[in-house]
Amino acid sequence: MDIGSATSATPYRPQASALDGVQDAQARTEAASAQIAAGNLDPAVVLDLTAAQVDFAANAKVLQATQENSQRLLDMLA
Repeated sequence: MDIGSATSATPYRPQASALDGVQDAQARTEAASAQIAAGNLDPAVVLDLTAAQVDFAANAKVLQATQENSQRLLDMLA
């Protein structure tokens, strides 16, 4: 794969990537929460829940940053 090729490259879309990350973290949180509610206190489940929370927060920050950058760009163009 030629990284410099404009025809084969797909643009990086941080909003879409962050949204996918938020949705993945939400699904993992729901799955781990259901297991914990059922009484499964396996450390791996608790760790996955904690990791999903961190992933959710990180992706939410990316969404916030892209929104702020878009607003700054619009302010410069106004």
